[in-house]
Amino acid sequence: MKSLYIIAGGILAIVAVVFLAPQKQNNPDEKASITHDEIDAYILKKFGNVLEKLSTEEKELVRQDVAEDLAREKAEMRKYGRILTADERSEQWWQAQDEAAKQAAYAKLYEERKDWIDNFPFQPRYHQNLAFDPENIAHSDAKYRAYREEKEKDKKEAEARYMMKIHEIWSMGDEMTTDEKHAACKKLRIEMEKEEAGKLDPEIEEQWRHIMRHKRLAGFYEQHYRYRPEFEQAYRIFKEEGIADNPIRLAHTMVGLENYFVTSRQAKQHGLNELHPVQTRTYTPTGNHNSQSRRPDSRPKRQRITWGELMEEDFRIVRNCVRSEWVAAPGEERPSVELAERIRDRLIAEIPPDGFTGHTFFFGLMDPKDEDMVPGQSLLAE
Repeated sequence: MKSLYIIAGGILAIVAVVFLAPQKQNNPDEKASITHDEIDAYILKKFGNVLEKLSTEEKELVRQDVAEDLAREKAEMRKYGRILTADERSEQWWQAQDEAAKQAAYAKLYEERKDWIDNFPFQPRYHQNLAFDPENIAHSDAKYRAYREEKEKDKKEAEARYMMKIHEIWSMGDEMTTDEKHAACKKLRIEMEKEEAGKLDPEIEEQWRHIMRHKRLAGFYEQHYRYRPEFEQAYRIFKEEGIADNPIRLAHTMVGLENYFVTSRQAKQHGLNELHPVQTRTYTPTGNHNSQSRRPDSRPKRQRITWGELMEEDFRIVRNCVRSEWVAAPGEERPSVELAERIRDRLIAEIPPDGFTGHTFFFGLMDPKDEDMVPGQSLLAE
């Protein structure tokens, strides 16, 4: 309820109504059903006999404001079964502003990109028999993470058991010849490869791939970057190269491409040989020796890299995005290195970099979490 402050002093009555714009709601149907008697009874209960001190015009202003409050509260009770708090109303108001801004941006985009949007090559398609089940290990992030951790633990314990047996064999004296020890260890390694401990269940892994693809596709269809001219240009290059069927591979590549273009601009500003302020690379030193053991010091180290080196890394990453197995559709063949490099080179050469701001292609940003999904909902296939 908006706060209503009425200050009465002597003969003069001053009414101050505090409006909180983010909470203001218009409910014309509810407001029309509220009577003067209902309004006056509310004011009397909330603020006492203040109406007696007001002019006719002031009374009308107060009644209008109270009518809006009552209408809003009635609407909230009908919709939520309770009256919302001021913070909840404010949150709803800001969400409405965000949605309005999003719709306005889309309307502008549609005017500019109508042909591409109306003929967009990817459309949501659902599995007929696959649905979200929060009790399924593969469908729950928490359950699946715990499952993988347990499998990894089992795997390490199994490896430790076999390594202990191998150590015992080589610790034996003349009871076995060297050839017999080699043969026994080889037999143990073969057994270790067949060890079931730590092996992942193929059915769970297949279900996990389906749920992850659903989430990536859901996030893809939520965002409008797919309507941008750069995305269309990339799609046509992928299509000409024969691998345009997977929208997630394309969207993933656009992120790598944007990183490359942004790094390239910054590298030209700073100079290719200038050290990057934060980026580093892990390397294994050669030729250095530990002062105590006098053995080569091969511990991994990190060193800062130049803008030019970062640009080279991002150049390779674009190729890796094109080849990524992480975004592969079920049964999709991984692109060859040669094909990925050819596509990478075409993307960089043929798409103008000006449209890549560093905040353009947010692949993965809108992917739903477990709590956003509804048990039983169909999973996206395309």
